[in-house]
Amino acid sequence: MIEVRSAKGLGKISVRWIKKVISRTLESEKAKRRSVTVLLTNDQEIRRLNKRYLRHDRATDVISFWLEENSLTRTEADYLGDVALSVEMAGRTAKRMGIPFREELARYLVHGVLHLLGYQDENPRDKKVMEERQERLLCLIAPFSKA
Repeated sequence: MIEVRSAKGLGKISVRWIKKVISRTLESEKAKRRSVTVLLTNDQEIRRLNKRYLRHDRATDVISFWLEENSLTRTEADYLGDVALSVEMAGRTAKRMGIPFREELARYLVHGVLHLLGYQDENPRDKKVMEERQERLLCLIAPFSKA
């Protein structure tokens, strides 16, 4: 199950489209666990989350909160974790890069799911691996992100 929650005042974003981006990413990665919660939020809220959980006092694009398999109960066995992303930042970045908003939003969604699946971007080598996989996945779901 993919659940999407959205803060007020962010405009209309297709929940169906978000679920398709997430599910195609999970399918492409052959993920065993498939339940994810997505929080669409603004810069202020993602900054608060970033400060509280990661101790970085700044807004960011996306934060993932994954759950270790051995910490799950039987009823949660399919749950992978949560992805929070700043819709405001996606809009600004898309405008600056001259790309469609949906393309940048899809990039944030894929990036967040890859973190849930164990990809890291803490060092240059891992970051390169993760970004290459992210961009390959975006190509696979590109008909969606531009639809």
